[in-house]
Amino acid sequence: MPQTITDKTIFSLAEVARSIQKTIADRYKSLYWIKAEMNKLNHYSHSGHCYPELLEKKDGKVIAEIRSTLWKGDYERINQRFMEVTKEPLKNGINILMQASINYDPVHGLSLHILDIDASYSLGELEREKQASIVILKEQGIFDANKQLIFPVLPKRLAIISVETSKGLADFLKIIDNNPYGYHFEHRLFPALLQGEKSVPSIIDQLKQVRLSLHDFDVVAIIRGGGGDVGLSSYNNVLLATAIATFPIPVITGIGHATNETVSEMVAYKNAITPSALADYLLQHFHDFARPVAYAEQVLRSKTTQLFEKQHQLLNNTIKYFRMVSINELQENRHQLASLRSRTLQQSKQVLIQEKNSFKQLKDLLSAQSKHILMEEKQNITFLGQRLKRENIHLNKHSRQILVQVKVQLIRQVHHIASKERAQLNELQNSLALHGNKSIQEATKKIESQERHLSILDPQHVLKRGYSITLLEGKAIKNANMLKEGDKVKTILALGEIESEITFVKGNNKTEKYE
Repeated sequence: MPQTITDKTIFSLAEVARSIQKTIADRYKSLYWIKAEMNKLNHYSHSGHCYPELLEKKDGKVIAEIRSTLWKGDYERINQRFMEVTKEPLKNGINILMQASINYDPVHGLSLHILDIDASYSLGELEREKQASIVILKEQGIFDANKQLIFPVLPKRLAIISVETSKGLADFLKIIDNNPYGYHFEHRLFPALLQGEKSVPSIIDQLKQVRLSLHDFDVVAIIRGGGGDVGLSSYNNVLLATAIATFPIPVITGIGHATNETVSEMVAYKNAITPSALADYLLQHFHDFARPVAYAEQVLRSKTTQLFEKQHQLLNNTIKYFRMVSINELQENRHQLASLRSRTLQQSKQVLIQEKNSFKQLKDLLSAQSKHILMEEKQNITFLGQRLKRENIHLNKHSRQILVQVKVQLIRQVHHIASKERAQLNELQNSLALHGNKSIQEATKKIESQERHLSILDPQHVLKRGYSITLLEGKAIKNANMLKEGDKVKTILALGEIESEITFVKGNNKTEKYE
């Protein structure tokens, strides 16, 4: 009961609380359907009870907030039906339509006692948000912006936005990192919350981080594990969908559900129902590139092998031809050299015989002349002695000595003349012998030089010195005027061959014939 003190009626706090409790109980006797955002479920596993925090927002501001209770039995029943309809349990951050009574407790204050939740309402809220976001994106002309980007031929550098412990991420990485084809992917994880009210700013912030190193990536992959539609409400958010639609490189999603697409999936370049399906999509791009390349490689190897075999046969034929021509030329020159050597030796012998005959004749002539001179001198001496005798000239001893000295001197002169003639004859003989040997040596050197020259003309030796043979349709090119732009020519080197296409020809104005 209230007290009266100095004309003041005073109530205790308990009295006021009980009065409020009675008033509310008398005023709110019925059950009411109330819509609100369940900010936090506050489920306590030890007791099984829940104490949800309920909010109502307007323009992003909280305009109403109240606590509520959901007892264990009611929670189990409602949660079971909620999972059957939405494929997800009750959780934080969802809009609900609940049936509740209004209660006031003097200790715990005002609260709502939740008796039932309409699961279909939560699905309807998602759909309304989804349609509103689609309208806004289409009015801004950005709904298909990301889809219009050019997808890389080989999307190997991936920026992945996901939760590090997500099972969907583990499945995705297992497929791309352990693919049996040996395709190599580079990926970097940008961790983010993927559901709940904080998921939208978290994913948008990580997209901003990817932009800072955009040149390091080919695509962005948003990967989330399985779940129902209620947990996907953040992916219908217009801000998140705008960030994905306007991202400068393709965004692909593997959010992990098989029901209606969210707005974020609609505006992404490609969405897959599971992370595993998204990994298969990337591998397929590598397949689409690798198969034609493998076929082209096979064709190129086959054509190259055939071409090498053909050119090898052509080169062998050319080598055989050059070798045959060289051998024939060498044999012909050897025959000519042998004939020349034979003629040279024969002529040298003839010259030597002639010189020997001339030398013998000269020797005989010199010998005869020497004998003749000696005989003449002897005759002169004899004649002189006889004359002296006839003239009765008496010679004394001194005169006889002078006469003997003159005789000796004449004999010496005869011998000197004979020796000189003999020396000249020997010199002439040596000269003839030297001349004959020199002629033979010169002929031999000439033959050896021609043999070396013919050996050098062998095509293999020519190629080894850095020269090459250029062929057009199997024929050797000797004049640039034989070529035109677009012709395909083959160049034979000492080791290997080169095939090329003519892009420029500089001819010679001189006209020469080559066979």
